[in-house]
Amino acid sequence: MKSQLSGKFSKKDSGIFALRKKLIKAGIEIEFPFSDRIVGEYEGITMTFVPTPERTFYDVELAFFGAIRTNSVHIVHNKHDKDYGYVGESASVEIAYAILYGKPGVLLYKPKFSGKVHSAVKRLIETNSGKLFVKRLDLLSKQKMASYLLEAVENFSG
Repeated sequence: MKSQLSGKFSKKDSGIFALRKKLIKAGIEIEFPFSDRIVGEYEGITMTFVPTPERTFYDVELAFFGAIRTNSVHIVHNKHDKDYGYVGESASVEIAYAILYGKPGVLLYKPKFSGKVHSAVKRLIETNSGKLFVKRLDLLSKQKMASYLLEAVENFSG
């Protein structure tokens, strides 16, 4: 099974990288983020890769949305520091994109939207909340994590 992770990349909270490592150990191929750490910033955006002329931020964003479209499930690490459920502007668009492409989304916590989330995106997600699963994947064993994701995909009726 292949997936990608949405969530806030922050020096304050490395939980998204810990979840990435755990998912990989559970046999889930994670396409994004590329690495287990922040490698720098680009125009104020925290990055997990160094943009080059051959691999620009734009190219990676297009590839990320392509992964959402083609992978089995979209996983969201929606915790930032002590804000459990945090869904920011970027993650909200990514969740909405998964919904529009009929992909199940798995979030760690019930979503709490940042003030930057556009009202139409928030409404789309809330209207389609039945297409989202809330499960503390980070607390599951590798075997239970893989089983849960497989069941979520198989039982999804997007």
